[in-house]
Order: sequence, then structure tokens, then C-alpha cells
Amino acid sequence: MYKLILSALILGQVCLMFYFSETLVPLGADFFTYSVADLIETVRAAGALNVFSMIGAIIALAIVFLILNAGTLFKYSFKTTIVFSVFTYIFLIVLLIIPVAMPAGYSNLETNLAENKSLYFYEESYDYFSKSQNIYFDFYLENSSNQNSLVQKEYLDPSYPFLHKNSYPDVLGPYFSEFDTIPNLVFIIVEGLGKAYSGPDAYLGSWTPFLDSLADHSLYWKNNLSTTGRTFGVLSGIFGGLPFGKNGFMEKTPIPYHATMLSMLKKDGYQVNYYIGADKEFDNVAAFMNYQGIDNLVDIDKFDPEFRKSPSVSGFTWGYADKENFRNGLKRLPVTDQAQVNIFQTMSSHSPFVIPEQEVYNQKFEKFLREKDYSHTTIKLENYKRELASILYVDDAIKEFLTTYLKKEKAANTIFIITGDHRLPEIPMSTKIDRFHVPLIIYSPKLKRSKYMDAVNTHFEIAPSLLAFLQHNYNLKMPESVAWRGTVLDTVAQFESKVTHALMRNKYQFGDYLDGYYFISDNDLYMISDNMNIDLIDRPDIFSRLHSSFEEYKAKDNFAMENNAILPQK
Repeated sequence: MYKLILSALILGQVCLMFYFSETLVPLGADFFTYSVADLIETVRAAGALNVFSMIGAIIALAIVFLILNAGTLFKYSFKTTIVFSVFTYIFLIVLLIIPVAMPAGYSNLETNLAENKSLYFYEESYDYFSKSQNIYFDFYLENSSNQNSLVQKEYLDPSYPFLHKNSYPDVLGPYFSEFDTIPNLVFIIVEGLGKAYSGPDAYLGSWTPFLDSLADHSLYWKNNLSTTGRTFGVLSGIFGGLPFGKNGFMEKTPIPYHATMLSMLKKDGYQVNYYIGADKEFDNVAAFMNYQGIDNLVDIDKFDPEFRKSPSVSGFTWGYADKENFRNGLKRLPVTDQAQVNIFQTMSSHSPFVIPEQEVYNQKFEKFLREKDYSHTTIKLENYKRELASILYVDDAIKEFLTTYLKKEKAANTIFIITGDHRLPEIPMSTKIDRFHVPLIIYSPKLKRSKYMDAVNTHFEIAPSLLAFLQHNYNLKMPESVAWRGTVLDTVAQFESKVTHALMRNKYQFGDYLDGYYFISDNDLYMISDNMNIDLIDRPDIFSRLHSSFEEYKAKDNFAMENNAILPQK
């Protein structure tokens, strides 16, 4: 038993190191928040289940066995055995238990790299299983919201901590000419589209030439944030501004009573369609979308034989690549006079970053690197050819899709919303807020003028802004009370930050909070500046205020989710 336990601990450390080498993020208690099926799918996607990994595991087991049986397999003197044993135990303590002290101010990658992977996993696991589940109700109706916010919410009932009067200004209307009829909406949610490698001021150079050209004819927000650091929160964030709960809104069963932009537009006569080339069950997408009453949910099981799946890794593929997903979606778009919301979610720029025409995009990567002279002081871009080639691929896929779509009848009567779900963690992140930094583009042939905006926004601001636009200009019937976490999009050209939001790193880590120009991550306080740069500051008074606000938010979030208290049921 002793040998088995030590073997398991050492092999566990090896696996945790392998996970980190693939994701650049240490594995924590989020391991327990995924279903077994999702975990197997993710491991297979990373190519971890293959002949080489199996051989490696056998070799590792043999080495561990030899070490643990060295005293019986070889003849040593008693003194040598004692020295060897003491040295081995010290090694195990250092390997599995001793934390590494890191001064504040190091980059996110440096901090993650120095983290003891086993200790990190054990500590997070202990917190996960020992954390009290008691939900208490000790907050007040007068919440400590940012007084500089673009919308001052009038809260209605302390039993529903996020419920407030639906009174949102129309900030988008001045930018659009009149549409022929109520406009169609097309969302393109791009896997891993981080600002670090897309658009102006991208510190790794921009690898999205088409999106860059589109931005010149669009409303473009460069300081936009996702609300979660993984894909699990993008749909509930963009369309519902919903609370996070313990492991993300879409992990909660049964689903709490709520309303989203999709369910509201559905009631107002819109047809809602969702397209993805992967499995709709991953991250409980199907359950969430069906709750909204959508008309068509097209996933990996609804592709005609003419379409081909992505190249496989060890016999596994996520599904159909982005070009195929867009083509299939265009083929399946309903022909109707109804207004439509069409949602396309991409997946090709996801680990293992294997795409069709791989060699073509590898060459395109080399050409970009050579002609644009992209470089970085600490990140060697050549080491991330797979990741950046996949970004070039999805950029071309979006170009092909929009070129085809805009030829359709009534295409001018459409608003396109393009954003990323989060930044790729596989490319080293420069700061603790970098994982959330994604661009936001709103394009339409009916735009009066384009505009680049430096004001800080999040995914939470998208739905209230679009609904306010439709309500004010097309007499949509909206509920008198809502529970949006967001306000409205800030359209100021210069840099400013008027948002106050909690951000969830993964399905377990909940340690990031933004309030105006200040940002706390775990126990550090930062001041943000343009391009979402952050600088460590020492202001205990401000940290205390933000920490209190964050704790208040988490109390409300827990209460709303555990007591089904997002909206009153009618």
C-alpha cells in the first residue's frame, strides 16, 4: 500500500506537469467540475491517450518501482541505505509539498510556472470538498455599485438580489441608419480569440487580417473582457448576464428560472438558431439552449456527408472545422420572413489546434512572421505555430462566411456581433487579466460610421445594449424588470472604465474582480490602463473596499443560484 501511494503521488505530479505543459495553467479543483465524458473528450483532444503516453506511463511506473525496491534489488550497506532513503524523502517533500515563494508583481506565466503543481491541486481539492455550503442572506437592497456606472440600477426586491427595473438607454441607435424591418442578429463566438494576437495594439502582433479590415468598417471595442476564462460561461454571459454559481451557470441542475436575450426575442417573434461543429452536450450547451426555446440546434450530428470532420489526433476530433461549420450553417439557414438570431460558435482554434489545410496555414504563419516582422521580448512566436496558424484559419473562415452571407437577400438588414470566448491559455499570458481580454466587433451594412472605442466593456454589456436598441427603435415588448449583471456598452473613444464585475477564471476559481480603474486578482491589487495593462499598487484602503464588494457579490451570486432567486416565477 505504501509503494502504491507513493507511486500514485509521483505519477500524479508527472500528469499535472504534463497538463501544465499543454495549457500553461496549473490544474486545480476545476478537475472535479467537469463530467467524466467531458474530461475524456478533453484528454483525447489533447492527444494524451496514445501509444507514446501509454509507453511513457509504463516506463515511469518501472522507474518508480525500481526506486522503491532499490533496497531489495541491490545490496547496499546500512549507512548507504539510510542516506539514500533520507535523500529520497527530501526529494518527495520538495516535489509534492513545498510551495515556492514568489514575490508579488511577477507575470501570470511566471507565477504559474513556479507553482508546485501537486500542492496546488491538493490545496484546491481540499478547499473544494471542505468549503461550507451554507448560504446566508445578509446583504442589503442598496448594493455598493459603481456610482460612475452608465446605468444606475433601481433594485426592486432583496429576495432577488439582481432584480432591477428595466431602464436602459439606447447607446447603439445613433450609429445605425434605419433598417428595412426589425434587424436580424448574427453572433460569431470565436474560440480563443484573444486581443493579445488580434487587432490594433496586439502585443503579439495581429494574426487576424480579415477581422482587422472589418474593424475599419465597424464599431470596435479593443478593451473588452469576457466574463469567464474558459468557454463554459460565454453563452450565459453574452445572452443572459447571468450569475456564475459554484461551477458556472450552465453546470447548475436543475437550471434556475431565468430569462435571456434569446428567450425574450423568441417571445417577440424572432427565430433563434445555433450552429456548432462539436458536440452540443459539452458544457451543457444543449440544455441551456433548449431552455431558451430555440428553433434549431445544429451540432456534430447534423452535418451532411459532403462535409468532412477535422483531422484527428489519436483517432479523436472535436468535430467539424470552422469553414465546414459556417458552410453547413449557411446551407441550413431557414428561409423565412421572421426576424432571426443566428449563433455560430467556432472550435478549430482549440487544443490540439489541428486544422484542415494544415500545411497551407503553416506557410501562411511563416509568411506573416517574416513579412510583418512580429516578435516579442519573452515569447518566441515560432513555438506557437499551431495556435497562431489556427487563428489564421478561423479568420479566413469568418471572411468566407461573411462574404457569402452578405450576398444573401436582405443581408443588409443584419447586425453582426463578433467576439472571443476567452484568450488562449496555451500561449503565455502577460498579466492576470489577459485571459479575459477579447475584442468585440459590431458590424452592419446599415452602420452610419465606424468607430474605435477604448472604453472598457465586458460580455455582460452586449445583451442589454442590443435589447435597448431594439426596444427603443422597433417597439419590442420587454419585461418591466430584469436581472442583467451588465449595464450598456460604453461608446467613448478614449480610455475609461465604468464597469464593476466579477470575473470567473474557470469552473472553480473565482478570484478576479474589476471595479472602475482597479482590479483585484486573489490577494493583489492592480490599476488598469489602456490595452488592459495592469500595474501592481499598494493601496490597502482600496483593496479592502474592492474585497468587501467582491464578497458581497459572491454572497448574492450564491444566494440567487442556490435559492432559484434570479427572477420571480410567473
